[in-house]
Amino acid sequence: MRKIITITGICIIGFVTGKAQSHLVSTQDTMATYRKRIDELDKEIIHLLGDRMQAARIIGAYKMKHNLAVVQPDRFKKVLQQAIAEGEKVGLPADFIKRLYEDVHAESVRQEKELEQKDGVQTAY
Repeated sequence: MRKIITITGICIIGFVTGKAQSHLVSTQDTMATYRKRIDELDKEIIHLLGDRMQAARIIGAYKMKHNLAVVQPDRFKKVLQQAIAEGEKVGLPADFIKRLYEDVHAESVRQEKELEQKDGVQTAY
């Protein structure tokens, strides 16, 4: 009888352990899948930011050629409002979008000004 109880106990422990390991593997697979997706999305974000900065440099060259101010507050305000509205549609808080776009805008301005310095042209600010 003791042997049967021992064997039954070992089987139960093995079953519970196997279930726990199976759940752990399943969780790890799920995490790996989502982490891979995050990595892919991060790569897309970087490429999109690069494309955006390229567009800002082209605009910067246009501004230099036409002696326009690098910083145009009304345009930034409009872009920010549109971004906040889009962000709200996907559940992103306005303060996050605002911080993000302030950083993106600051980098765009920096790159536009860098063009001026390379070209030796000074435009209105």
